[in-house]
Amino acid sequence: MANSYDVIIRSTGMGAGEQPLTENLMKGFLNTLANTEKAPKHVVLYGEAVKLSCKGSDSIEDLKALEEKGAKILSCGICTDYYEIENHIMVGGTTTMREVVDIMTESELLIEP
Repeated sequence: MANSYDVIIRSTGMGAGEQPLTENLMKGFLNTLANTEKAPKHVVLYGEAVKLSCKGSDSIEDLKALEEKGAKILSCGICTDYYEIENHIMVGGTTTMREVVDIMTESELLIEP
């Protein structure tokens, strides 16, 4: 197994199916990830997934727990601008596409739920 890993999330849901199911799966994934011993190096949120780090998200506490374990929580700046939510980010910070590309190309292991 890789010494470090990164998580890339592009949607508020996980898998395919009805929205309540996929959103429940993502919530479960993030909760389980937050309760694992080894946190990822980065959690990169882009596309609709940036909403997971915003006020009102059910995943804020899990993302904060990951951050406390050392994970860097990053929301795509282009995406937060698009959704006009840059002022509603409750955990982590925003990132640039350059940083996203660097994380993806330098990662020992990329996980995409």
